[in-house]
Amino acid sequence: MKLNHQAGKLFASLLLATQLLSPISTFAQEIEVVEEKPAVAEIAKNNKPNRLVVTFNGDTKTQMGFNWYTSELVEDAKVWVSQSEDMSDALEFTATAQEVTSRYGERDENGFYIFSDIAYDEEGEVVLDEAGEPEINGYFTDEGITTDNTDWMYGASGLLGLVDVTEYVYKAVATDLEADTTYYYQVGSSSGEMSEVGTFETSGEAGEEFTFAHYTDTQNAYWNEHVRNEAAFGADTIAQALEVAEVDFVLHTGDFVETAEVEDEWVDIMEQSKESFLQVPLAVAPGNHDEYALVYGDPVVETKFNEHINVPAANDAITGGSYYSYDYNGVHFVVANTNDNKDNGEALGEEQLAWIREDVQQARENGAEWVILAYHKPLFSKSYHSLQDSDVQAVREKFMEQIDELDIDLALQGHDHVISATHPLLYVSTEESFSNAKLEEVDTTEVEGVTYYNNPEGTVFLLPNTGGTKEYDDIYSKGLEHLISVRPGLDWMTQDDYDHWNTLFAYGNQPQESDAFETSHSNNRDSATQNFAIYTIEGDELLVELYQISGELLEGEDRTVELVYSFGITKDAE
Repeated sequence: MKLNHQAGKLFASLLLATQLLSPISTFAQEIEVVEEKPAVAEIAKNNKPNRLVVTFNGDTKTQMGFNWYTSELVEDAKVWVSQSEDMSDALEFTATAQEVTSRYGERDENGFYIFSDIAYDEEGEVVLDEAGEPEINGYFTDEGITTDNTDWMYGASGLLGLVDVTEYVYKAVATDLEADTTYYYQVGSSSGEMSEVGTFETSGEAGEEFTFAHYTDTQNAYWNEHVRNEAAFGADTIAQALEVAEVDFVLHTGDFVETAEVEDEWVDIMEQSKESFLQVPLAVAPGNHDEYALVYGDPVVETKFNEHINVPAANDAITGGSYYSYDYNGVHFVVANTNDNKDNGEALGEEQLAWIREDVQQARENGAEWVILAYHKPLFSKSYHSLQDSDVQAVREKFMEQIDELDIDLALQGHDHVISATHPLLYVSTEESFSNAKLEEVDTTEVEGVTYYNNPEGTVFLLPNTGGTKEYDDIYSKGLEHLISVRPGLDWMTQDDYDHWNTLFAYGNQPQESDAFETSHSNNRDSATQNFAIYTIEGDELLVELYQISGELLEGEDRTVELVYSFGITKDAE
């Protein structure tokens, strides 16, 4: 048995080996440790199609991808697609089934997770037995743990056991659909169980108006499922976005879950989001957590993202996700994979960068006026990742140079759990600036209180905070001394560096107020404030609106939604 990465060094300093079979008093709440392990309940079977998502896969005018799970094999699994809500005259598409091993957390008969209490010595090191495995003091569950236990909110204080379960995942692509058409669908088996009826709309002609929503980092953690359910906030974020705007699709820029190996997290976020997922197709970029194993140091689970999300894999490259592109009403979208760092230590490998270049150049030749790039790990944000992640820094200059050369209009990011939007930025070499960016001097126009950039050559980089509860502070708004105190790895920054970085942003902040931010860049995964963005594109005009949701969802408070920032881009002929 290996040590859970959430129960690593952070908790090694908190747990003491002398607490054998006694309450763990170092936490804000006591956790009762018992000698006998609670009986592990069987994983319930579910043969109704579940974890169902509809995704872009191929020509968005004529095709749509589908992905779902069952516990037992369904031999005649299909997708039915109709132009009528009553599913009359439906087209049939055969699904391909794949047997997979899903790893579920051990639970007791009441559904609570079972954890092993690991023994630590006085130096905070894990005590190993004769076989070299961690010694176990006893067992406990997460029953009764609340948010008063702020240490727990960072990660479970014990080791979760996993149960291997054989399941079946189904993939299908509907083809030969009509453009600019509303469709209804069901998935499942005519001899077995069927899903609810969902809907989607195929794309239309270039220049036609469309709207999409963007959220990111739902990142629900299994250890908070019964403490402060983070999947509920992720589900509410997309639901609120669909209330604000009639969107054609939803873009998620990564970290769908916290720990990809723990199947409970995928079930939690996907099932709680089901009502919204049945209304619109998704485009999803892979995040680093979407390949994380349960145990720190274990190999990542490179295929779990593509197991759950039916999207293409350019160059057949599946490395903690994949990269791909699609067109919608003439706008070209490129979804990059910043987990592509297995061989060269760079967030995007040479093969992927070459593919992006060729893909965008081909899109321009095909007449694409707008190109939007989506990826997880940010180049520009108001928190620490964009200047500290080593794999991003390794590729920063050449990625930014390529973005500039390809005249990318928007770069939509995730990972840093903070709101930020830059001005249009142009590439500069590292010799000129550590940021690899300078402000573009661009004309602007005010239209009904919204600033529009007119014909910019630079790229706007945007990050809409998070759809979950884990927030990072806007560390670049609290002074250089504070920044270095919470992120010592940025101690190379001078005041001039700090000031320059801030000039790159037109907007940025962290709306949550947290005492944790006094000494940390991160909160206690306890935010009740989430954000999403709405993008509307018609012809030569693009409008971006950032919305903020507030209200304690789990305590029944009414949640409010307000527009907090907007800007536009026009491409009028000069």
